[in-house]
Amino acid sequence: MGCALLLALFALPARADTIVLKNGSRIIAESIVEQGDKITYEGQYGSVTIPRTQVERIERGGPMPPRGSATSSSTGSYAAFGNAPSSRKTTELPMTLWLPTGNDNTILLNGAINERLLSDLAREAWSGDVQRQNALNAHMLAAAYEIRQRRTAAASKLAEQALVFSSQDRTALLLAAQIDLLGRNYSEAREHLLVAQANHPESWEILVYLGYAAYYAESAERAIYYWKQAYTLRPDAQLRAFMDQMEKEAAVEGGQRDAESYHFMLKWEGTGESERFGKQVLEILEQHYTALEISLHFTQREPVSVILYTAEQFQDITQAPSWAGAVYNGKIRVPVQGLTSMTADLARVLKHELVHAIIFQFVQGQCPVWLNEGIAEAESGRGSSAYARSLSRVFGASRQLPMQALEGGFTRFNSATATVAYGQSVAAVEMIREKYGEHQIPELLKVLRDGQTLEAALRTVLRLTYEDLNAEVAEYVNKLYVR
Repeated sequence: MGCALLLALFALPARADTIVLKNGSRIIAESIVEQGDKITYEGQYGSVTIPRTQVERIERGGPMPPRGSATSSSTGSYAAFGNAPSSRKTTELPMTLWLPTGNDNTILLNGAINERLLSDLAREAWSGDVQRQNALNAHMLAAAYEIRQRRTAAASKLAEQALVFSSQDRTALLLAAQIDLLGRNYSEAREHLLVAQANHPESWEILVYLGYAAYYAESAERAIYYWKQAYTLRPDAQLRAFMDQMEKEAAVEGGQRDAESYHFMLKWEGTGESERFGKQVLEILEQHYTALEISLHFTQREPVSVILYTAEQFQDITQAPSWAGAVYNGKIRVPVQGLTSMTADLARVLKHELVHAIIFQFVQGQCPVWLNEGIAEAESGRGSSAYARSLSRVFGASRQLPMQALEGGFTRFNSATATVAYGQSVAAVEMIREKYGEHQIPELLKVLRDGQTLEAALRTVLRLTYEDLNAEVAEYVNKLYVR
């Protein structure tokens, strides 16, 4: 179970001015400058200029709301939005996103992004500074809306479009980087953040996010490099606690060997004689990748970090439940006590965790746990028959868990209940493949990626309610294992 760091962009108490617009909106800003027919205000993430004709009045000297409050209706303020609960059996680095806020009605039409409005604003953007800023703000607001709807792919596209209007805008760069981090596009996040850092080298927020990207794209040691700079600028207890944990991980990584292949970055314990073992691990991972690319209809964009530990190191670093044989929390982590060559069991575990890595990036973290685990078990060759005894017992007594109850993490279960949960998950995936076709699993993932709930995705793809799914899983299991 990984460690947690709340990446909130905290604000110090300050005084604020408020621009009251003629449409009733209120913009809370850190400073306001009146220049002829234009008004420029300094928000938390840069300057914005608007025509004076849009302004009703200016109220000066009010309290600055904490970052994360939704009192402002402009991109000058940010609202907190936590990422979705982890769909794995380990805690990740949870972020609090600070998204541009505003009147969503200005960029919506019939409950969806008004694409025509965005297109018109984009076309007019190059006729003047005000028009360019309007296009930038509208696209950032639209990206923030899509994130709140958990449509990360759509949000990413809008954030990149916003950067067309101002490639150096700090707000837009931070927004794009946060969306990249949510989607585990760590290299792209790092590029956005490095551009922002070049103009704002002492920004606490940028350094914290750079550490986050570096942790997954490079190493714990590189993450600490950025977080130490951030801590110097603004000491924070949560950041300090996380840095202490990262120091332990960096110490372990410092004594490990490392190697790379096209899709993987591997670290493992060993001496010179273990080089063959590392090569075997990379070879089997690449074979698994090729097979999963075909079966899941998805190509991984980022290299996957894989770390092999001793049993003690694994427990110390991950804090995983005792029944967990491996974890994926942005990195694949596997205990391999005493192994010096590839085994069938290790190959299966690696494939299981690789499925989670691919699904996370495919669905941008929106895959419920039972579907995630069911696919991982099925793809790695551990079918429902491995759980036959447990499934026979609970289904025979009609004491199975509703599939709805398995959308959240399994870490809350004891070993016996977790066994049932894994068995039901893979049985459900087997039933879907046998009855509705193997191609329907990638279709479910695509619909989830577009922001639908699993209940809605079941209706869209399989024409099933959750009640229908529960009944069909029970029929499938009873037929196979209940006598």
